Amino acid sequence: MLWLLSKRENQISKAANTIIENFSESHLDEVFTIEKYSNPTPWRLQTFQKVLVNRTLSFVIKANNKIIGFCIASAVHEECHLQNICVAKEFKRQGLGKSMLKTLTTRCQVANLKQVILEVRASNSAAQNFYKQCGFSEIGRRKDYYRLGDGRENAVLMSLSLEKRFL
Repeated sequence: MLWLLSKRENQISKAANTIIENFSESHLDEVFTIEKYSNPTPWRLQTFQKVLVNRTLSFVIKANNKIIGFCIASAVHEECHLQNICVAKEFKRQGLGKSMLKTLTTRCQVANLKQVILEVRASNSAAQNFYKQCGFSEIGRRKDYYRLGDGRENAVLMSLSLEKRFL
């Protein structure tokens, strides 16, 4: 008999069939490839190389021995600064982003961090809505934070208290 999973059950199943590894030098090429195709102003390879030095909360998510997403985050005092999180295009909308945020918040709680903060492009309403669905709230704006072609774009500053229940 063929069992059909609901969309939500299928998303949970796909997120559960992954492997999480601490971000390391061996991941650089795949992470950089995902970044180039996902970000309008991608980080340079040298930026990823620098994060290897002190980004203890950073990790990649793999399926079938291939990186399908990554999370770059660092601890600053009692906060986690989520600097970059990305899912490969062909794996978006499958629950992996939420799975990575849950992994990050678990790592933060183990490190006794009190909140997660991030910046997101003001024009990226899809990402802002995603973060709001995950419990983040807007706490401010940063003028001209992101480069965009020849101009600049504002950032929305968002925060998630780790003292609240997540996901």
